[in-house]
Amino acid sequence: MTAKVSVVIPTIEEESIFPLIDEIYSMLGKNTEIIVVDKSSDEYYNKLKKTGVTIIRQKDRGVEKAIMMGLKAAKGEILASIDADRTHEARGLLEGVRIVEKGDADIVLGNRMAGLEKGSMSFYLRFGNSFLSWLFSVLYKSKVHDILTGLFVVRHDAFESIAKIEPYRAGIAFFVIELANKGYRIKEIPIKYSKREHGESVLTNSKLGYGFTVASHMVRRIRDYSPLLVFGSLGVIFVLAGVILSIYVLANFLSTGLFTEIGRALISFMLFVVGILSIIAGFILDLLLEIDRKLDR
Repeated sequence: MTAKVSVVIPTIEEESIFPLIDEIYSMLGKNTEIIVVDKSSDEYYNKLKKTGVTIIRQKDRGVEKAIMMGLKAAKGEILASIDADRTHEARGLLEGVRIVEKGDADIVLGNRMAGLEKGSMSFYLRFGNSFLSWLFSVLYKSKVHDILTGLFVVRHDAFESIAKIEPYRAGIAFFVIELANKGYRIKEIPIKYSKREHGESVLTNSKLGYGFTVASHMVRRIRDYSPLLVFGSLGVIFVLAGVILSIYVLANFLSTGLFTEIGRALISFMLFVVGILSIIAGFILDLLLEIDRKLDR
């Protein structure tokens, strides 16, 4: 491993961070830049200072904002982030760095679903994560099994392409969604996921509300970045509605011999035309965005 690596760790009073820092140094080397984005007490902050890592005090809320702050300050050619609670197998950082350094992917995610320790994640959370991962895979055409993971590794220049986007409430999914929209390659690696050693997760009070929020951001961003999917789907619906209505009009004409459904005929024609125009608009907008992505990269 020759590239400079920066690891960002967001924390709020996580005691597990101290052995995690030692583990990262041992695994990636003392030259690794560790940036802790801290939203804790002064006492905890003073304990962090003794480790020698770079510390950024976070004043606003949100884990995605904390990670964004750390990544913007990072100097490494390869950037990474991991939860401070030591639930995620830290060796995933090393494997992810190797994959990114080889050029096999632009962003690597740790897939916890491949190595869940018994009792580490409830069925309720597994189901929600699986649904969101499936939704992401369908919308963004990139197979992902754990969209809500707390471990990822990314090329610095890939991150720079989304560094100016204001983070929204989606955790690490924010970075995955935005990088997928930019056309970057995503890869997953299996990691072990263990029970928390200290306390409970403070990510959100309502897991259900958080899940709906993440899903809504996925749908909204795909509308902005993949207009063909949205306009094309609407266009197909309009075309099918027009065809079905025209069949009804034709059937009525054949059975009666009289053309009495002029209004429905006009509506079916309009639906068909609007549908075709919607599909064409989706193709044109999608093409323009693809050209913009290539120029941006």
